[in-house]
Amino acid sequence: MQHPRESGGPPPPIAIRQAFEDGWRGFARAPATLMLFTLLVGSLNLCFQLLIRWSADVMVDPFGQPDPLPTTIQILAWVGYGLSGLWLVAGLLLGAEGALLHRPVPLRRLLHVNLSSLVRTAGTLALVALMVALTTQLAQASAWLLALLQPTLIALPLLAGVVAVVYLVADQILCLPISVLGKLNPALAIIRSRAAIDANWLQALGLTLLLILLVLAGILMLFIGLTATLPLAACTLVAAYRQLFAPSPSTAQSPADQQR
Repeated sequence: MQHPRESGGPPPPIAIRQAFEDGWRGFARAPATLMLFTLLVGSLNLCFQLLIRWSADVMVDPFGQPDPLPTTIQILAWVGYGLSGLWLVAGLLLGAEGALLHRPVPLRRLLHVNLSSLVRTAGTLALVALMVALTTQLAQASAWLLALLQPTLIALPLLAGVVAVVYLVADQILCLPISVLGKLNPALAIIRSRAAIDANWLQALGLTLLLILLVLAGILMLFIGLTATLPLAACTLVAAYRQLFAPSPSTAQSPADQQR
């Protein structure tokens, strides 16, 4: 994995518009494959969600005793839900990178389960979730203490907690591609993301908001739009990652272009 480009100063800011344009071009090179992969794995993830809800409704028998069969089904459904979610994230990032680099993106490659990628994805998400949870708990504990001393100021630590969570999420927007594509362990991926983004946090916040808007647009289109917006968001995220950790995808030419 390459380090962020060094020019004797802070890392370069993320060019949000360029990332979206590069992401769109990458998505346009393999839309059918990326959308079909999202549809297949996303549908599997949805099936596990429905299975979790169903097993929760029948977990207790008519006599008020826990039924072991629905309990076992729910445990297995939670495992499948988590694994399919990790599979979707890792596969989309790998497919996005291939599309941005003008490489073939066959469906069988995306459907191939790479255990190491899943482990890195899970570890990175777990660390970020842990940091968010600790920040939230600290804000709530501070609010509780302040309520005993000065109730009128109880909103201040809660507001500070929200600001801290927003800062943390934007600060770690690149940790997943760093871990999955750069093949770094979760702790190092988080450190690299912070080092690359901290000096230009506002651009990272803008990128985060753009990705959220893309996902929300897919949800508003009765969820079926997620089959297109999720791959586009992944391509945009990988394009931003490559701005800091690899040559810009806009400068990478396909073999056909190089022969012209």
